[in-house]
Amino acid sequence: MLYFASISISLYLLLLFIGKPHKSIADKLLMVWQLIATLHLADLYWLISGNYRLYPHFLGWTAPLPLAHGPFLYLYIRYLTSPRPFNFKSLLHFIPIVLAAMVWLPFSLQTPAQKLQLFEAGMLPYQSLALAFNIAIAVSGLVYITASCILLYRYQRKISQIFSSTDKISLNWLRYLIAGIGVIWLFVIFYQTPQTIYLSASLYICFVGFFGVRQKQIFITPVIPVSGVENVDNADLTAIPGIPEPGVESEEVIPAPAKTKYEWSSLSEAEAERIYIQLQEIMEQDELYKNPELTLDELAASLRISEAALSQVINSRFHQSFYDYINSLRVHAFIKQAVDPGNKGYTLLSIAFDCGFNSKSSFNRNFRKFTGKSPSDYLKTNT
Repeated sequence: MLYFASISISLYLLLLFIGKPHKSIADKLLMVWQLIATLHLADLYWLISGNYRLYPHFLGWTAPLPLAHGPFLYLYIRYLTSPRPFNFKSLLHFIPIVLAAMVWLPFSLQTPAQKLQLFEAGMLPYQSLALAFNIAIAVSGLVYITASCILLYRYQRKISQIFSSTDKISLNWLRYLIAGIGVIWLFVIFYQTPQTIYLSASLYICFVGFFGVRQKQIFITPVIPVSGVENVDNADLTAIPGIPEPGVESEEVIPAPAKTKYEWSSLSEAEAERIYIQLQEIMEQDELYKNPELTLDELAASLRISEAALSQVINSRFHQSFYDYINSLRVHAFIKQAVDPGNKGYTLLSIAFDCGFNSKSSFNRNFRKFTGKSPSDYLKTNT
């Protein structure tokens, strides 16, 4: 009953994917993945229930299905986190499936009676092939799970270079997706039985379908990383105790010679200095950091420069990511307003919202990051 219910749920989720309007590339990949997963689930049920004896025709043809999950996981995460048209080079990830189908072809092309006899005899002529195939499945899972983790890690780092607020960007769904398939692969490697694989796969497919059908694509603009620059959260300047003064470079930073260019771009030191001064002026005059949804591309558009140039200046002059730079300005503005006697009638949270924070958790997290204290503790010791 459990087996039949899980297949029914998987089919229902597949229909939800098909009916979802305005599908992105990631949605379409997830839809095809759901179809493959449903077929794989049906295949496992077919084996566990013993129905393969009634329909031995499919023996061998479904063998490559386990190799599809790793590539689909990786490609789904890749296209979900990056707005790009489908690249047909992505199909190269499925070459192992084609090769596996070709390897199993001699068995798959035998008559149903011959396949049934060989299968129930333990696949004696194909035992070496079956062992190699199981190893290939385990390796495929490990490689693609690792690649997906790296992809997610790089994306997480890229977020801080583009967004000033990340409260609405949750990567938990992708973390759970990778963790779930990782658990299944543990069963595949260490405790492989049709029953354990089926049960874990059933739960996982239901999870993927339920949350995946609601998942929206996360669009970001690629940013070229600055070579050799580390993120330093706290510059040693104290116009306000405990927090760096926005718009001032660290005294420990040695300026490059005037004619020196950055390794990865054509932006000269003179041009970087001009952007640096312009950035300070626009932040002081227009207080753009008070926009809770401010992004790198919006700020670059205000300055009429490229996002890459702006990112370079922020990284090299302030030794901060875009996220940390904007939030340090917000914290600095909050402290100025909070110590102003004219604002005594306002709550700390209302002042924080006025300075550009869009949630209490984001405000507290960033305030502690730059001052080492909670807002209330900081104000008690510095006012």
